[in-house]
Amino acid sequence: MVKVNDVKDVISKRIKQRLKQLNLKQKDLVEQTGHSKSTINKIVNGTVTPRVDLLIPISRVLDVSIDWLVANEQKEKANDKSKVEEEIINILRHVDETKKIHIYFIISYILMVLEEKNTTKKK
Repeated sequence: MVKVNDVKDVISKRIKQRLKQLNLKQKDLVEQTGHSKSTINKIVNGTVTPRVDLLIPISRVLDVSIDWLVANEQKEKANDKSKVEEEIINILRHVDETKKIHIYFIISYILMVLEEKNTTKKK
């Protein structure tokens, strides 16, 4: 079972991490969420466990799910995978159709080779 202090610490850590990634400050959270400076400060510093109604606008500003803000390590790893997917999609958005087709075939080939390796290992 997750303890309340652990949740506060996870939320605090994740908000700080995401603020840094987005190059935002606590004052940006105050301005964009409409929460008071005091409330945001307590949440970011892990002094309080925020209610869901406080987390919703924070998660929107930080462009993350509430689940990610409060999740355990296992869920954090799953989120890392979705970030990889986002990066792949971003790469594809910036290449022409011919390159997309080439990338598709390369990925398909790699998946086929990996699948064959897995099948061979199981035998």
